[in-house]
Amino acid sequence: MDSSDQQLAGMRSRAQAIPLGDAERRAWAEQFNRLPAVRRFETAIDLRDEALVRVVLERIEEHHLGGLRLRAVNGAVLAGLFDCALGVAGTLQFRDKRAGTCELSIKLMRAVFEAPIEAFAVCVKRTDTLAFTESTLFSNGRLCAMASGLVAVAVDRGGEEAAW
Repeated sequence: MDSSDQQLAGMRSRAQAIPLGDAERRAWAEQFNRLPAVRRFETAIDLRDEALVRVVLERIEEHHLGGLRLRAVNGAVLAGLFDCALGVAGTLQFRDKRAGTCELSIKLMRAVFEAPIEAFAVCVKRTDTLAFTESTLFSNGRLCAMASGLVAVAVDRGGEEAAW
């Protein structure tokens, strides 16, 4: 078992299951992947696993690169991948409720130069209105960054939970 497999096994062991069946997860991912922002960002989510959310960027394009002349992926792109992975992992815990990332903490450990870039995320704890999430990001199988996040159920201006 290589280090990425060990990392993912550790995440799975702490994960809350995604409360959707296989067909529901597949349909949710297909709908999400059709969103204009997801298509524009050139990513896709994969929800085949019962607990693990996978977000992948298959190719690094010029517009993904940062400004340090290193030809490395821009940190804002990595933050976007984490926001997507953590947000989906948390949102899936709240069936038929709107939810979104309200806190994101990232630890960048090494520059990202190679594709594919994969962010894996899980929900590790859930309350009625909050999901605590964790994520790891790999570049061509090599661990490059880690993140944690908090996803909250959205409320409307009157203090009621917002439904879809």
